[in-house]
Amino acid sequence: MVVTNIIPCIKVTKENNMSGMDIYIDLGSKIRVTDNEGKVIEGRLLFLELAKDEEEDDMLYLLLDNKKQFSIGISYIIDIEEL
Repeated sequence: MVVTNIIPCIKVTKENNMSGMDIYIDLGSKIRVTDNEGKVIEGRLLFLELAKDEEEDDMLYLLLDNKKQFSIGISYIIDIEEL
């Protein structure tokens, strides 16, 4: 076999009391993130920075429509969806 394609993405797992599901979001995709205070942010998925220690939070980076970079800790995200 020969590698024909590699696509960088993040895997998001959503769960409720009854079931769960995984979604894969490609880097560069337009997404909407809702934080634990109800604030909604929309932008393009830039990258995911993994923490060096378990006590630290992984960071998700977005490129906003105004071309500014926005970062949020994974533990602060309550919902994420691809637009």
